[in-house]
Amino acid sequence: MKSDCVVRVVVFGMWVGLVGCTNVAGDHARVITTEETLEAPELLQMATEYFSGAGYDCGEDSRSELRCRKDLRDLYIHQTHAVVEIFEDKEAGHHLLMTTRWDEGLIPGELISSEFENPDVAGFCTSLDASGQGVCQIAE
Repeated sequence: MKSDCVVRVVVFGMWVGLVGCTNVAGDHARVITTEETLEAPELLQMATEYFSGAGYDCGEDSRSELRCRKDLRDLYIHQTHAVVEIFEDKEAGHHLLMTTRWDEGLIPGELISSEFENPDVAGFCTSLDASGQGVCQIAE
């Protein structure tokens, strides 16, 4: 009887240790330089259309000019989503494009890759460059 109680306490302790694992990984920040004819609202509209078409939910955020979120994995014990954000740097005269992957659930961080490259961001940068209206460069 006493050993059964000890086992339950140990199992409960292990379960508590695993609950709520959150891991964040980021891709390279990119500087978006646009042609003078492409104003900030047009860039944000172009990004909203691109990322919405790629399955993201986009909207305004108090910290960034644009924030888009896409669920990558939605399992009972673990969820993963990608976040793309665009910030305006008025002093430097360009925008910053940042993307992160959020893993939340019961899978420990040691089993999740700390590297992340978002193919949707690369696709947006390619389409922006192909349109001749801007270019993305990895921030130094």
